Amino acid sequence: MPELSARWRLANGGRRLGVFLRGMRCARRRQISCQTRRELRAVVTKEAPKGRGWAKGFDSQIFGRGLRLLFVACSLLCWLASPSYAQSAREFAREGFAAKDRKQFPLAIQLFSEAIKQGQFTPEQRGFILYGRGVSYDALGLRDLALGDFDAAIALLPEFPNSYVYRALAWSDRREFDKARDDLMQALRLNPTSALIHNNLGSVYERKGEVDKAIESYGEAIRLDPTAAQAFYNRAHAFIAKQDYRAAISDYDRAIGLQRDFADAYSNRGGMYLLLGDTDKAIGDFDEAIRLKGTDPIFWSNRASAYMTMGRYKDALADFDRAQTIDPGNPATYLGRGRARLYSNEISGAIEDLRVAARLRPTNAFPAIWMHIARIHQGNPDREELERNAARVDRSQWPAQVLDFYLGKLAMDRVREDAGSGVGAEAERRLCEADFFVGEFLSHRQQKADGRRMLRTVVDRCRPVDIIFAAAQAELRDDKEAK
Repeated sequence: MPELSARWRLANGGRRLGVFLRGMRCARRRQISCQTRRELRAVVTKEAPKGRGWAKGFDSQIFGRGLRLLFVACSLLCWLASPSYAQSAREFAREGFAAKDRKQFPLAIQLFSEAIKQGQFTPEQRGFILYGRGVSYDALGLRDLALGDFDAAIALLPEFPNSYVYRALAWSDRREFDKARDDLMQALRLNPTSALIHNNLGSVYERKGEVDKAIESYGEAIRLDPTAAQAFYNRAHAFIAKQDYRAAISDYDRAIGLQRDFADAYSNRGGMYLLLGDTDKAIGDFDEAIRLKGTDPIFWSNRASAYMTMGRYKDALADFDRAQTIDPGNPATYLGRGRARLYSNEISGAIEDLRVAARLRPTNAFPAIWMHIARIHQGNPDREELERNAARVDRSQWPAQVLDFYLGKLAMDRVREDAGSGVGAEAERRLCEADFFVGEFLSHRQQKADGRRMLRTVVDRCRPVDIIFAAAQAELRDDKEAK
């Protein structure tokens, strides 16, 4: 079970770090490939608001030459139609596309619906209007309605690749990745040289866990469009899944070189530097991400987490405060700030933050564990509170076993055995967490020597980027100062 985040992110990468790595680029926070959906709307669905040429502004990376000619012909049929066309129906359709481009999606839906109701459009024209309404539904998160319109648009306009692309995005949102892949493959058959479609296909492969295929698709997108910053960004994320952090940094470098204001790329690259132990470069990248987009709480939390790994708890507190001000409902911020307060000897504040984190995510074991650690530091190991919190936690997910150990229901060796049942880096991370949580517990009880030995193991074996590394250092430092 990952530590807390109020935002979606891919399991690879972000959950193993003390920072949040933004995933594949798309609108609605979850991000797809070469273009954000906002940009995709501007690039590939920019219908001319008046006069002839309904499809004139469509980008060539979606349409091949023949398809562009086909849709110019369709647009001429629409806008140079016979006088029998009702003027109101044409105006409703035209204003619907204009409203969509202005991101006035409820208005666009109303206008498209009225156009369909009143107009005597050809099947092709009707399909295009349904596509526009589907895009508007999709932008509002109304996926079932969007899928219905995309289905209809595809039935009426089977040679129009945009509908397949958008339907694929809707399938991805529903985690129906095979259907998304099939739609993107059909879109590629219609336009095999589209970098955008190859990138979207890469994002689907990545979410399916087929990382090598994802990297191949992103690479093809880059070959077709070497200036696509978000293609490099997406491939970097796939490299993280393969733990090829240097390759990820190289792709983030390329993405930033192509798009100097790419705040997410700076933040993710900072996470890679932090993982590799280069804290100065990590802080520098987080600084730049904040400078570019100081309203994003994730960037403040990331820099706070970096400060935590460096033992700079006061600086971490200041950044967590900013993140909490921007996004007061994010449980990860309360968890992070609670730990920062704990090791700044602000025990009461730590307990309050950890209580909020546990309230917001009661089934996640981490807030309950850190709450008990804070209580131990306070000298008040409240067993009743521990039992209440543990009862709400999902027992099937790591590190719920740690709570059973705290309650005396599970032996220490069994906790480490369960922690090591993961695969690769996941098992290593869990073992580090097990050694810290058990070692911290023992160091405050009669087995202090055993606890200190386990904490030293964490410092010697675990990655500096992991929060428990700095926490183990703090525990050992506090014990030394107490002497």
